[in-house]
Amino acid sequence: MTEKPTASTIDTNQIATSNLAGVETVPSPPQPQAATDTQPAETLYSPQGPDPAGTSPEFSDKIEAEAEAKGDNAPGIEAEEVVWEARYSLKNFLGRVLFRTLLTVGWCALAVYTWGYEHSGATIFTTLLGVFLGFLWVALFYRILLARFGHQYRLTNRRLFVATGLMRRRRDQMELLRVKDVFTRHTLLEGILSLGTVVVVPDEPSLPTFYLAGVDDPNRVMDLVWHCARSEREGKTVQVEHV
Repeated sequence: MTEKPTASTIDTNQIATSNLAGVETVPSPPQPQAATDTQPAETLYSPQGPDPAGTSPEFSDKIEAEAEAKGDNAPGIEAEEVVWEARYSLKNFLGRVLFRTLLTVGWCALAVYTWGYEHSGATIFTTLLGVFLGFLWVALFYRILLARFGHQYRLTNRRLFVATGLMRRRRDQMELLRVKDVFTRHTLLEGILSLGTVVVVPDEPSLPTFYLAGVDDPNRVMDLVWHCARSEREGKTVQVEHV
């Protein structure tokens, strides 16, 4: 009576046959079925990378505006208020404007003498002088544009901001708790016109010194910075002692 081959006999024979052929058979593990309802994971950042919120002047201005609207309930900024704000004063260019005005009046008189009375010998000289004078005016307007819109200062009861640059703008800030010294410097003409530069020195050498150049009434600005810095230090000291 012949026996029917069992499952173990068939597997053994198949493995023996495969080994004789020189091929090893390894049973592959069962593959999991792919889920049809799986949603693709959302990217954490855009291809340009994360947005460093708070580093741009526009974002800082937005925070300050919100803080002013909330008043005492402003989180983090603690009701920061603007004490003083200014730009580079145009009075710094008064002397250069007067000098070019005198040159222009002189050139107009020379032009009347040259072309009004038909003195052709001075035509080339008058033309070259006029071109040079026009270049002086263009250069002055360019300097005024850079100085006026390239320097902006803002003092609050907690921080001092200095923004410089026209095309590539940079904005620095200093906490008034870091102020070590404040002084002014000016030339003789600037002193007559009540102009000057306010220098704010921090208490650490690693921090930059702030130069508020070309401001009106620098002594008043110096007093404002020092008064706000002292009030900020005293306020922080009282708060720490109570804690």
